Amino acid sequence: MTESLKQHMWNWIRPFHSPITRALRRKLGRNYSNHPEMELPPPYESVQLDVERHLHDYLHVSPDAISMIVIVGAHEADEINRLHRLYPQARFLCFEPNPATYERLVKKFQNLGQVTLRKLALGEKSGTAQFHELDMPGNGSLLKPDLEHWATVTQWKEKKMTTFDVVISTLDQEAAKLPAIDLLWMDVQGAEGMVLAGATETLKRTRAIFIEVALTESPYKGAALFPEISARLHADNFVCVGLGTDPRNGTGNAFFVRDFEKLICKR
Repeated sequence: MTESLKQHMWNWIRPFHSPITRALRRKLGRNYSNHPEMELPPPYESVQLDVERHLHDYLHVSPDAISMIVIVGAHEADEINRLHRLYPQARFLCFEPNPATYERLVKKFQNLGQVTLRKLALGEKSGTAQFHELDMPGNGSLLKPDLEHWATVTQWKEKKMTTFDVVISTLDQEAAKLPAIDLLWMDVQGAEGMVLAGATETLKRTRAIFIEVALTESPYKGAALFPEISARLHADNFVCVGLGTDPRNGTGNAFFVRDFEKLICKR
């Protein structure tokens, strides 16, 4: 069954399925402490689900007020359909430098007018650079990986890597006409610091950031670690309100909200 067919099937089933199971899910979901047999989602996945479902709560707005989401390192962009259901007024600006992946995205979202795709990598400055694509889907990066270290961290047996040239722009250039960004979603395999370095002005108009992080040495050479990312964002008045990591390797996801203290102190 194709992903498209699965999506259509769930779109049809969900209106009937959700009301029937909602009460049971809520009851069970609030009793994890009394039911140790219930498996929790991994911490990094919990943070992502929290962002997807409660972004509007963190920003203290209604779901319909979420209007612009920027995704850097889109890969298959599976999150778009989920976010679109929850935030129907949102438009999406997505960046993906891998030509083959980009073409799949074009076909995948050809009927969703809210999605704009750009075949670009984002970094500190415009130009061209080599992109390193690994055998594990979604692990490509502008930063060259140490294959042995990467295989250990990911527990992936294949150590194949291909490289190709990509065009690089900056978020400041690409988002210059956007008045505001509700959520900047970033998954660029260690190159997060490079993207932020090219987004100085954009960050001033960004309300929240969901970003992949590493707590310890990254297999991607030159990658910025979580303390550096957090300090950089803290300087722009972002507060880390969510962090979930993989206990096996110290990688995971973090969620930052700008001016969070002001939001929670609203009367």
